[in-house]
Parts: sequence; C-alpha cells; structure tokens
Amino acid sequence: MSKFYEREDELENELNRGALWAITYGDMMSYLMIFFMILFAFYSSREVISQMSMKSIEENFGEDTQITSNLFSKHGIQQIAKVEVSANKITINFSEPVLFDMGSAELKTSSLPHLKKLANVFIELPNPVQIEGHTDNIPVGRNAVYKSNWELSAARAFSVLRYLIGEGVPEEKLSAVGYGEFKPIKSNDTVEGRGANRRIEVNIIRHEL
Repeated sequence: MSKFYEREDELENELNRGALWAITYGDMMSYLMIFFMILFAFYSSREVISQMSMKSIEENFGEDTQITSNLFSKHGIQQIAKVEVSANKITINFSEPVLFDMGSAELKTSSLPHLKKLANVFIELPNPVQIEGHTDNIPVGRNAVYKSNWELSAARAFSVLRYLIGEGVPEEKLSAVGYGEFKPIKSNDTVEGRGANRRIEVNIIRHEL
C-alpha cells in the first residue's frame, strides 16, 4: 500500500512540475506579446510624429513643402540633426560632436557625408539658407587658435558655408554668421546645457509671400 502512495506522490510531483512549466511558458509568451506591442506602439508613434511634423511644415511653408519632404524622407536629416519648423524658417540643428571637435573649426571627416546630403537638397532649393555658429559661455583657452567664442562660432559657420559652396550650392543662396555664446538655447549651468549650446544651426528661410 505504501508503494502505491509513493507512486501517487511521484505522479503528483510530476504534474506539479508540468503545471509550473506551463505557467512559466505562459508568462514568457505574455511578456513577449507585451514587448512586441510596445515596439509596434513605438514605431506607430514615430510615424504619427512624422506626419504631424509634415502637417506643420505644410501649414507654415505652403508651396515650399516639397523642400522639406526631401529633408524628412529622402535624405533622412532627422537621423543626424534636430529639425524644427517655425513660421518663417526650418532649422536644422547640429550639436558640436557631429560636425566639430571641441574648440575646432575644422569639419570632421565623419561629418562630410551628412553635409553632402544637405548640399544635395540646397542645390535644388530656391530658398535662402543661413548658417549660424553658436558656443557655450566657457572662455576659450589662452593658447587657443581663436581668441573668443565669437570668433570660433563664426569660423565654424564659415567652414560649413565653404563646404556647401564646394559641393555646388550657389553662393548667392548662402550666408553665415557667428553668435558666440549670446544666443543659448539651454542654461550654461550644466554640462548638458553647454553641450546643447555648442551647435551649428542651418536655417532654411521661407520666401516672403
């Protein structure tokens, strides 16, 4: 009789182990389903945001919408820079590490393919393009090539301008200016803020109607 109970206990243990495995498997499948739902929601939201951006562009730029369609889709500018749309311009914001090393106005080799994409857009673009150089408020070093942040920001803006001209963008469309530390977009009190302020802004100016 005891052997019978022992077998019964063993059978119950086996059934319990099977039930635990089924529960674990079910949990795993639930987590996977949640994971893929999150992925789907993420990519769907990106598509919605892109559509909203294009709608904003259409509202603000009217007939110039085709210009930005190249920027957003064909050339994928949003992957390498922050693109912002306002009533009178489209701003393409490159933070410092993308185009320049710290304290330098020489374009990084790795940045040239990105700027070439812009040049290809601007060649067919009827709109004027203004390039702005900006820095943080940390003074340049005593032995620095440029004696002030103002000079550094201007030199960077002109480096971008010269490259675009070299790629075939008509000179009459382009202008460049350096603002130094005087137009920050974030507080210079933090590392992140100073990093955001060290930037090149390429502005596509809307045609006057």
